[in-house]
Amino acid sequence: MKRTGKVALAVLCAVMVAGCKTTVETEVSLTDLLSSPTKQLAGNLLVEVPACQSHEDSRQPSKTLVDVQQAVPGIFSDAKYEECYRKGFESFARFSMPVFLDKDADGKLASASHINLVSNEHGLLSVSVPEAIKTKISNAQKKSPVGKLDLKFAIKVKNDTGKEFPFSAVAVFVDQAPYVFSNLTSKPNGSFLVTLSDVSAKSAVEKGDAMVLLHKSK
Repeated sequence: MKRTGKVALAVLCAVMVAGCKTTVETEVSLTDLLSSPTKQLAGNLLVEVPACQSHEDSRQPSKTLVDVQQAVPGIFSDAKYEECYRKGFESFARFSMPVFLDKDADGKLASASHINLVSNEHGLLSVSVPEAIKTKISNAQKKSPVGKLDLKFAIKVKNDTGKEFPFSAVAVFVDQAPYVFSNLTSKPNGSFLVTLSDVSAKSAVEKGDAMVLLHKSK
């Protein structure tokens, strides 16, 4: 492993020890899920940090923020630091990064080095973490005393079909309400937020796939 890779893993371990949450965020429309070709989507990676500014000099970034800025691109390809902000009592470093929408039911991910959303006739939406990212996360977890990376996923789905859209939710939170397996309906011109449960998020990382939305049976 290159030195930069070792540094990235070491910093990620430090972030894990601090109990920091890391969340992948993206948006997708129902039209994209139903009929678009494979494409690249805009995404964000939010990494919780103890503070954005240095305690010694508030004009300077905190050491953890600097370390995270250097480490994240070594774990998540094409991640670009954008800002650090405080929300309530928590501070977050935000990185922009591509997320790929895979529409080909060929058993291969659209990108082997990025987070993938998969949608085809077999399922409306699943989240897939490729082996390359899984390996980097696994190596970091082995080096971490706590042995866990709290990776979460939040996907905003926009209903641009012009009509009500029925679907089934599997082991997720939809607009913060928990569902094990439920039939739901999205209102036209509205949107809903899909947040993976701990079980689904763990499946996406460890098994490489987590089915979260299904086409509703007719």
